Parts: sequence; structure tokens; C-alpha cells
Amino acid sequence: MCPRTSHQFEDIRKEKRHLILESALVIFAKKGYHGASISIIASEAGISKGLIYNYFKSKEDILKETLIGGFEHIFQHYRFDPQTFTPKEFVNLIELTFDLLEKDHSHWKIYFSVLMQTEVMEIIQDKLMDILFPIIEDFKAYFKKLGYEKPLEEARFFGAIIDGLSLSYITDPENFPKEYCINRLKSIYNLPL
Repeated sequence: MCPRTSHQFEDIRKEKRHLILESALVIFAKKGYHGASISIIASEAGISKGLIYNYFKSKEDILKETLIGGFEHIFQHYRFDPQTFTPKEFVNLIELTFDLLEKDHSHWKIYFSVLMQTEVMEIIQDKLMDILFPIIEDFKAYFKKLGYEKPLEEARFFGAIIDGLSLSYITDPENFPKEYCINRLKSIYNLPL
């Protein structure tokens, strides 16, 4: 048997880290943040409590990485140059939002249930704003370029619409009028249908 390479060790490390984060998300959803513990997360993951501490310092670190990682995954697609951003790219962004949620619906349903916990939002709010603020600023600049009188308010309005639609879609995807909502957003923003 050949010894493992550093690449194989790195792959194993990434898999364990992912397993811990996914298990923690399930436990945070089932028990709430305060009802969860490192021991319960370890049990859900099928690993030892000590192994978790090889990857994370605390339950709070696990929570932050789980939720902030999810936001970074989705919002990496929301970074753009407001001066060159086109209506077609705006349409693609709206459609991509629903595609990302649809691609891993069960994950996002659990994710949103954890995110809605008051104590959780208090823990991640500062880091979340670090991610969201540049996106809001980009949309503000884009809406200003388009001639909106209140571009910041429009950026916040668009964000609230996307948040609400995403939550509604995750909650009841079978009955959610996805195409209608996408077309409605296109209509509101005079985007190509």
C-alpha cells in the first residue's frame, strides 16, 4: 500500500470539513443554534468530537463558516462592474438566483431555516453586511447609471424582492410561480423577455 500524497490528504481534509458543515447545518435546523452542541454535530457527522476541533475552534465558528460560505457561494455571482453591466447580464443574474436554489433545494431549505433564527442573525450580521454592502453599492451605481432618482433605495428594494422570492421559492417550490416572478422582475426593470 502506497502512502497517501499531500493532495490525497488535502482531499480528505476538504471532505471532512464539508461533512462537518453539512451536519452542523442539519443540527442547527433541528435543534436551533443554542440547542446544538459540538457533540451532537459530531454524532450527526459520524466522527469524534475531537476531530471537529481539528477543523473548527467552536460551534460559533462552524455556524459562521456554514452560513457565510452559503452567502459567498450565491453572492459571488452578484459582483459586477456597474458601468458595463448589461440588461442581459441582469436577466442572467435573476435566472441564476433561482437556478442555484433549485440545484440544491434541500440544502437551501435547511440553510434558510437556520438563517431565520434570531440568535443566528445576531452572530453573523456583521460579516453578512461585509458581503452585502459592496453588492448594494454596485446595484446603487447601476440604478444611478439608469437614471433612478433614488438608486440606493432601488438597490435595497431589488434585494428585498430577491430575498422574499427566494424564501418563497425554497418554502414551496412546487406551487411557486417561478417563471411568472422572473418575467415580472424583467418587466419591473424593463429587461429583455
